[in-house]
Formats: sequence, C-alpha cells, structure tokens
Amino acid sequence: MTDAPYMGPWLAETIRQCDGLLQDMSYWTFSDVFEEQGVVKKPFYGGFGLIAAGGVPKPAFNAFALLHRLGEQRLATDANEALVTRRADGSLLIALWNYSEVGETAPLRSVALHFTHTEARSASVQAIDREHGNVRIAYERMGSPRYPTQRELARLREAAALPPAADRPLQAGELDLQIPADGLVLVSVGP
Repeated sequence: MTDAPYMGPWLAETIRQCDGLLQDMSYWTFSDVFEEQGVVKKPFYGGFGLIAAGGVPKPAFNAFALLHRLGEQRLATDANEALVTRRADGSLLIALWNYSEVGETAPLRSVALHFTHTEARSASVQAIDREHGNVRIAYERMGSPRYPTQRELARLREAAALPPAADRPLQAGELDLQIPADGLVLVSVGP
C-alpha cells in the first residue's frame, strides 16, 4: 500500500490530454504546415517552422541539430560569436558563427583556434552555410517549383541534409577556419 493520496480517474485523463497537447504543439512548432493556415502554396513561403512542406529541413533545423551536439558543460570564453563546451568524456566542442543582419552580408570571418593541454592531432569540423546544409540554392536551381514532385522533394531533402564532419589536422595545436556569412561551424577536439 502506498501513502500517496488518491487523485481519482480525472488526473489520469488530464495527464493524457496534456501529453496529446504537447505532441501537437511540438509538431506545430517544427513544421510550416498547420491546419489554421489552409493549404500551403509552396514549400518555402516564409513560415516560421523548422521543416518546410514536404518534410524538407530548413537551415534553422540544421543549426539546431548542430548545436544539439554541444557538450554538457559550458566553459567561459571572452571570444565573440563563440560558444565553448566540454562533454563528460573531456572532449571540447566549439560553436563559431558569422551572423549577418537580414538584408546584409557579413564579410568572411577568419578564426584561428589554438589548443593547449591536448594530445589531439586533429579536430572534427562540421559546418552549415549558404552552400552546405542549406536547401534554398537547390530549390532555386530547380526553378522554385510551387508544387515540387516527389522526386524533387527527395532531391530537396538530400540537399538539406547536414553535411558530414571533416577531420582537419591541428598544426602545432592550431586550426584556421574561414566562416562565410551566416555560417555556423562546430569544432570537436578529443580529450
């Protein structure tokens, strides 16, 4: 027998309703497609979701996916446009970006990272920018179709995929990076 107070069947029903609401809300916030707006006229119409009609991830989706890989512990840094974290295994993860205001283009950002107290000889670098992990160029190259075919949607999803990480050698503990406008880079260095 438990000492927990009896809460009646209404509590279980309320919890089920809340669970359903959370599922609906999470889908609604991720997708550009939701009931209240009616039929979507084209996949990229300026909606706020992270996934466009046809299940095509937008660049913002990839940015969140990349940032999700950061470590659990945030480390102090005085660097602008950088976030440094450490995972439980001791590896360092650094997010670097080159943000530009809407309607403007930021110049190429050069970053030199210098790692000390590590025996790592390489770093894993994964990036998204206008050319990588961004479906917009592929969509424009296919003529910005109002109603993409299933084959076109498959090509768009492929173009939208987060590019794989590349191993880059550390030269005397240093790594030089070039980050284009609106680029986001995740650097990982093992313990």
